[in-house]
Amino acid sequence: MQNQNESLFDLVLLLYKWRKQIIGASLIAAIITAGVSLLLPNYFAASTQFYAASPDLAKPTPLGNLPNNNRIYGNDNDIDRLISIAKSNIISNYLIEEFDLYTHYEIDLDDPKAKYKLLLKLNKLFEISKTKYDAIQVSFEDKNPEMAKNMANATRDKIDILATQMIKESQEKILKSYQLNIANKQKMYDGISDSLYQTRVKYNIFNTQSQGEAFGSSMVSLSGAIENYKARISYLKKQPDVVKDSIDVFKAKLSGFESQYKILSKNISAYNNGYPKILKYEREMKDFGDQINIDKERLKQLESVYKSEINSIHIVEKAETPVIKSRPKRSFLVIGATGLVFILTCLWVIVQDILNKNDWRQKIKNG
Repeated sequence: MQNQNESLFDLVLLLYKWRKQIIGASLIAAIITAGVSLLLPNYFAASTQFYAASPDLAKPTPLGNLPNNNRIYGNDNDIDRLISIAKSNIISNYLIEEFDLYTHYEIDLDDPKAKYKLLLKLNKLFEISKTKYDAIQVSFEDKNPEMAKNMANATRDKIDILATQMIKESQEKILKSYQLNIANKQKMYDGISDSLYQTRVKYNIFNTQSQGEAFGSSMVSLSGAIENYKARISYLKKQPDVVKDSIDVFKAKLSGFESQYKILSKNISAYNNGYPKILKYEREMKDFGDQINIDKERLKQLESVYKSEINSIHIVEKAETPVIKSRPKRSFLVIGATGLVFILTCLWVIVQDILNKNDWRQKIKNG
């Protein structure tokens, strides 16, 4: 323990002995670092924050239902989608063209690596992240505070436009799908209508309900009339004083009723054969008609939503012109460089002392 204390005391004495050199080197490092840091340009950071909007806001209310409690803010998938858009080449190319970044960053367009250098510069000054409150933050650094603000706000607005375009494209695909579906159903509906008309003509049925009732009542009436005249003729034949012409009149009427009965029976037979087919077509027409009406109403809602203006983001904070620089932190640079030189100088003194005590140079020569 005593040896350790002595060694520590010797180390302190050694550093104290070299204090002027150590302090001098540290001061020189501080002065040089301060001078160099003063030559570094000031950068200003501007940030804007926004939340992802839920895609539910772009969906129409289901038919026959009260409005649902749709989500207003998006989930993690919606946030990731916006961040992916922000990191895409579309955003980079937009910023390059919109703010003439080749000129702004003084990059020679004739250089084959000009685009590569520009993207490296842009990625270094651009940052997008998710805050602890699940908001998206877009930040830009630039020597010009106004430029930093404009680029941050422009990036946010472009993200909103691109995300909205994606939603609109999806809505357009759904609209075209509904329009095609309605057109196909309309063709099927028209085909069923034609088949129904041809079946009605073929079986001479134009109203299934009223004709069925009419056929039933006519059949009962004719049957009664035929039986009535048969009974009359039979009765008259038994009477010796009845004139033959009277019986012939009744027979003629009976013959007329029987002819009507045959025609009616034929019509009823056709009605019975055509009734199931017509009923089938009528049901299909009703089902298709109801479905087409629902689809058309749904299409109107989709068209209304498609034509309406929607936003893909909820802006929390717009970027403002920064008044305080973000970097360089000159005091940190000076303190860091001074501390590093101080430590390295102390280590150099200790190493030199160890080498001198063990006479390593002489040992190396002898070796």
